[in-house]
Amino acid sequence: MKLTVAIPSYNKEKYISRCLDSIVANKADIEKIILIDNCSADKTFEIANGYEPTITCLQNSSNLGMSGNWNRCIDECETEWLMIFHADDIMLPGAIAHYTKIIESHPTISLIHANSFSMIENNIAEKTFNEKNQKEFWTAGADALKCHYGVCSAVMVKKEAYTKLGYFINKSLSSDAEMWSRVAGSYDVGFIKEPTVIYNVNEASIGLHSLTTRSVKDIKEDWDILNEQTASHYPTEEGRKHFMDEARKHAPGTYFNVVKANLRARNYIKALQATKIIVIDYSGLFPLLGIIFCILVKNLVNLSKKLLK
Repeated sequence: MKLTVAIPSYNKEKYISRCLDSIVANKADIEKIILIDNCSADKTFEIANGYEPTITCLQNSSNLGMSGNWNRCIDECETEWLMIFHADDIMLPGAIAHYTKIIESHPTISLIHANSFSMIENNIAEKTFNEKNQKEFWTAGADALKCHYGVCSAVMVKKEAYTKLGYFINKSLSSDAEMWSRVAGSYDVGFIKEPTVIYNVNEASIGLHSLTTRSVKDIKEDWDILNEQTASHYPTEEGRKHFMDEARKHAPGTYFNVVKANLRARNYIKALQATKIIVIDYSGLFPLLGIIFCILVKNLVNLSKKLLK
């Protein structure tokens, strides 16, 4: 197995050395390591350059956005397999050997993902992601689409699958989830129970940051696109309908995360807007309650604007 580990980076000065050191420690099992910096404003690229020539460091001429930088990782990959590894995560010792082993056992797979530890404020959680997955081989199509995917850094994909299926969606900040479903719809999938990555959750994490920096309208459009695209990869109408029903069932909890994030950031108007979506679009409450809530939200928004003047 010939593997490229590509690290898309943007303003990760605080974490980049730890990340690169962990990958270099696995260098014996990696054909090429590439860092692609997305015009960082801090010393991320300068620090990464210190790892040349063990790591090839490239920098975009302009910021391509998160998914755009992932797409450049695809373009720069010249090996059979590609792992897109986030610049603030940590690769565990001996991680790649787990992927090699499952490829030897199941040579038809084109996507492999693994469990991972989460780390919040330097405290590593005891539990891992994807505990619902109980088998290591998933057949392409309806079976593989049931698999619970974890963090991007724990995923390895055949370059051939990207070449056939195309790039990550540029408009979505959750484009990795859509891509894994796209691949699973056409290719066999492997799952590794052993954790291979420590996923770092911090104040600069794109997912968390995006809940407060983007408008609620943009967040909703993003998630709507993501759900529609993901549903389209199911082979039957029944499967597509089931996915959309499940997405709708879990939507209130998803938007509640937007509410919590914006309350913590004191973005009260955005918190109200996200609450409105929960109540009006997903709660199933009587229309009259929805109308009353809209009036209350409008009055609160107007009041907030007056107080901010």
